[in-house]
Amino acid sequence: MTRNYTLKSPNGTRLANLIESPEGIRLELHAEGERLPYYDGHLDRMLLASTGRPWDDEPVRPERPAIELEDGRIRMKGSVRGVAVTLDWTFDDRGLLHVTACWTNRGDRVLQDAAFGLAFGLGDRDGEKITIPHMIYNNNPSADPQRVVPKLGTDQGFVCEEHRLPIPCANAEWTEGGEPRFLSLFTIPSFTETEDGAVHYGSLGVLRRGGRSSLAVMSGVLMFNGDKDVYYTGKSKTEPYAGGYVRLGPGESLKKRYVLDWGRLPQPGWGFREAVRKGRELFRPQSSRPLTLDDIVRLKTNALDDRWREENGAAGYVKFNDSNDFGKVSRQPFHFLYGWTGQCLKLAWCDAKLGFDGGDEERISRCGRAVDFYIQGSATSVPGLRSCSYELESRTWGTFNLGGRRGVSSRAYGETIADLADIVLLYRERGRETPEAWTTALREAADWLLGSLLPSGIYPAGWLTDGAPCDDMTTAAGIPCVVALIKAHRVTGDARYLRHAEETFERYYDLHARTFDRPFARSTLDARCEDKEAGMYYFIAAFELFALTGDDRYRERAEVAADWLLTFVYVWNPAYDRGSPLRDNGFYAVGWPGVSVQNHHLDVFFPAYEMWRFGRMTGNAEYADAGRQTLDAMGQGICTSPGEWGFTVVGEQGEGFYQTHYHQRGHSNVWNPSWVIALVLANALRLRDEAEYRRDDCG
Repeated sequence: MTRNYTLKSPNGTRLANLIESPEGIRLELHAEGERLPYYDGHLDRMLLASTGRPWDDEPVRPERPAIELEDGRIRMKGSVRGVAVTLDWTFDDRGLLHVTACWTNRGDRVLQDAAFGLAFGLGDRDGEKITIPHMIYNNNPSADPQRVVPKLGTDQGFVCEEHRLPIPCANAEWTEGGEPRFLSLFTIPSFTETEDGAVHYGSLGVLRRGGRSSLAVMSGVLMFNGDKDVYYTGKSKTEPYAGGYVRLGPGESLKKRYVLDWGRLPQPGWGFREAVRKGRELFRPQSSRPLTLDDIVRLKTNALDDRWREENGAAGYVKFNDSNDFGKVSRQPFHFLYGWTGQCLKLAWCDAKLGFDGGDEERISRCGRAVDFYIQGSATSVPGLRSCSYELESRTWGTFNLGGRRGVSSRAYGETIADLADIVLLYRERGRETPEAWTTALREAADWLLGSLLPSGIYPAGWLTDGAPCDDMTTAAGIPCVVALIKAHRVTGDARYLRHAEETFERYYDLHARTFDRPFARSTLDARCEDKEAGMYYFIAAFELFALTGDDRYRERAEVAADWLLTFVYVWNPAYDRGSPLRDNGFYAVGWPGVSVQNHHLDVFFPAYEMWRFGRMTGNAEYADAGRQTLDAMGQGICTSPGEWGFTVVGEQGEGFYQTHYHQRGHSNVWNPSWVIALVLANALRLRDEAEYRRDDCG
């Protein structure tokens, strides 16, 4: 005999069927009026229960299963390996299916080293793409094979701690019946705390067998690239993990809640957007706001002033200082770095902006002296290509190490030329003339960029000192050069720059964003993998093109890129072990972005202003809220008085905050390159100009 138990969502758009037959119990997930299910799987391939180490990921068939349907809920009862299991299925008003799993030890002995979970097998799916926010983007195809980063493999899998996930979700998309579809599995994070104050969370990921994927949630056990009881602890570094197992005494229960979402996609490659949209709906993120906008500007300005150096004809802002107690013996020779982790000209823009806003001519003059020094000294033998660093003691200009050869990073150079354009625009806006040499240098750089593409039509990761590309690899590293050309057009009015920027942007769209087969990667220069900053500059380019042209094509591309960036941004707040600095200081992760699939920490590299402004321009409150929340969150960790967060200088802030087991969970570092000042201060200064933002800030 076959029995159907059907649950319908309140909005009438979704159906969940539990079908009981002699072959067992099968779950089907449908959309109203559609024949093909989005999920179709047997219960005996769904339940995971294990005792002993390493944990067993082979599904277990339930004994004596029974189904009840009542009051908008389907309940399945049974037992596996002597443990009673109950699954309650209910829809919420949005059509999301909530699953509450309860595992109870009905025996008379303690279960040691236990692990429980659910797995939703996907079967053979054409065009399958998996997204696990911050961890897995279509299996991270651009990651350097010599580096250890999360991978799924063919018969492996990846299961990580809930606190490692900005959005605790595993999303799968595929094509079926000629239509792109998706299935998302969310976990609602929960933790236990031991008597000694250690906090333990559940886990989530994807298991792989024979090339087939299963979205999986577990009670805390881990798997890294197929290896069980292994976790990721630093750049390209893993270690054995002894935690994650459950002790369940007689009569004790373990209860967890999960959420399923499914549906069609407007376009292949957009599955991750559903994880972002539903994740923000589920968790309704609200970030911490320990400082006002004016507080942030005041504190970061103090840190900026501490970085100013002018000696022997050089003028600029040092990447590292020696003013903090830990930096009395400088870790590196004093140097200016333009772009990337230095942002010397962005700091110059901040100085000028502060000067214009406050009527401080010395600040405006400092900016001018810093720009003059860069333009007069950084030229190379290749017209339009400039050096990217200057060491004060040796009085020498330098370059990047590009795969063992010296050269100029396209990412850093694009950032620097865009900053130069922003400085000229700022002076122009305030009615102040700029030296002709500034605009000449901007034109020279833009002209260089017009003729420096790879045969594939994009920018290389960098150029050697003779102007040749350092390699021909397909990366998103050079997208800041597109931004530089857009801004050079704004300064000069030269239509060639805008036309070239649009044409090159289109190639980056084709390579990365049309299908997301090859997601944005390799902009974080020390990581060589999928990373937030690659998507960040694509978003900024799309935003600038939309603002300049009003073309809805760029609006859509900016929206898609914004969602990709938001996969890195925390929508919930993990707890930390008792006695850890982040717990003691009330650190709140909501709104903080992570970095890359290699670097699993939080930092301040994020286009908060552009995200907020884009949301305001388009009437999309989610983007405006995300931009605001991110800058608000970044008020945390700033030294407000000597000694806070390990700093002597007020306004300093560490580069990394460790919300997960990457380095030391619950701690932050005192590595303080100058970009940590530049990004926060530049975002805050731009937002301070916006009347709408200021009204909200005061409210």
